[in-house]
Amino acid sequence: MHKHLPFAFVSAALLLSACGGGPQRGPSDREAGMFVQGLSGDVAVIRPGPSANAAYSAGIDLKKKGDCKAAIERLRPVANLGPGYENAQTALGECLLPTGPNPANDQVLEAMMWLTRAADGGWTEAQGKLAAVYALGPTAQRNLDEAAYWLTLYRGNATLNRLGFTPLDPAQETAIATAVGPERLKAQETRAALWQRKAWVPPTPAAQPGPEMRGRRRGPMGGGQMQ
Repeated sequence: MHKHLPFAFVSAALLLSACGGGPQRGPSDREAGMFVQGLSGDVAVIRPGPSANAAYSAGIDLKKKGDCKAAIERLRPVANLGPGYENAQTALGECLLPTGPNPANDQVLEAMMWLTRAADGGWTEAQGKLAAVYALGPTAQRNLDEAAYWLTLYRGNATLNRLGFTPLDPAQETAIATAVGPERLKAQETRAALWQRKAWVPPTPAAQPGPEMRGRRRGPMGGGQMQ
């Protein structure tokens, strides 16, 4: 974690002063502006341009208004930043997931990719959404064993009490549990108990998400952990 980044600047200044460098200036406004809080509280380095938080907020507002096409354009660069942005990955996956009777397979697969990345990273809402898709989603994606696994993880996630957490609709959670049945849920308990967070990291520095928002994560977030 890098919750106390300003201390690093203070420590550096004291060290230089002790070596005879004299009083040192703090970071300039431009330098300080490059260190921003990630959506989960982590510190990220974002080169000059729109902040990830602003892009995320804009994407979520568009999603709430039902404009997923525009939301996808805002959320994809944020999701591509990697660890610490699992909530953006979840929202992107939800927007990409088609609701029609004959969904385009490539779009479904991309939606599942982002939801899985966020769920592997410990994001509770993504785990619940995966359970819903595997149990109740497009026929080609249905897998009741996977649905039982992700529902077990969702129910046992320590971040269920997180501020701002959005739970599954009770009726939907009941429908998932009914679809998978108690025997499958019981069978997935051992697998779920062995779960470990696997944060997805972009394959290239910052994944070069766009011309205006590029950056490198300073370190992985704490993520949702199983109790």
